[in-house]
Amino acid sequence: MKVALVQNSPDFGEKEKNLEEVFSLMNSKKANLYILPELTYTGYQFTTKEEVSDLADRTDSEVFKKFEQFSKDNDCAVIFGFAEKAADDKIYNSSVMITPEGDRHIYRKTHLFYKEKLFFAPGNTGFNVYEWRGIKIGLAICFDWYFSESFRTLSLKGADLIAHSSNLVMPYCQTVDYARAIENRVFIATVNRIGSEERDGEKLTFTGQSVLVSPKGEYLVRAAEDRSGIFTTEIDPELARDKKLNDFNDVLEDRRDLFYF
Repeated sequence: MKVALVQNSPDFGEKEKNLEEVFSLMNSKKANLYILPELTYTGYQFTTKEEVSDLADRTDSEVFKKFEQFSKDNDCAVIFGFAEKAADDKIYNSSVMITPEGDRHIYRKTHLFYKEKLFFAPGNTGFNVYEWRGIKIGLAICFDWYFSESFRTLSLKGADLIAHSSNLVMPYCQTVDYARAIENRVFIATVNRIGSEERDGEKLTFTGQSVLVSPKGEYLVRAAEDRSGIFTTEIDPELARDKKLNDFNDVLEDRRDLFYF
């Protein structure tokens, strides 16, 4: 399967401009699966709940229709992060997997980071895995990586690939992905944004460097820290299904839950 990581540089609040950049990048290279960052087209640094609500989307929005049309026109799946206005009017930091068959799989961020706790409701979907055309894909968002249980849970549920949409400001995740991929024998795609935002007296700089790491710890994609772009690679999901290190060790079957907290 050909996977594309889309690393962009959104301007806060400029939804149409940001979407234009994203679709331009996606249209520049063909792939079976496109993975985009957290809060792909809104920007990240919200300052009020009203601002979040204004920029959030319901799943019947025009934005969703654009991504669905792209998915159908190109016979591909697309995963992107967005601010979700739910049926109960709660706002979640979410990602969605859209397929050309018309499926929508929503994940709501489990572990909120820093001031996200002021603006988003805690995610309530749990971690789930979805099969599409022979590959099993698990969804996660940014700070979820800090908790090893997140990627482990997706691996135990059968994920071949973890689609990890991110807006990273700390420098660690892209390195830690090496260990997470090896210990779970799974592909990990951490798709990050670049650029800076300075709002309400605070500046955040995003680390870019989107990566796709194989179950053997190989960096199949490693993007620059300061350049937008689309980065593609082929992956074989069968590699993630072999959990054996040798004739005697299996990274999942050897777990001894009795002794874990």
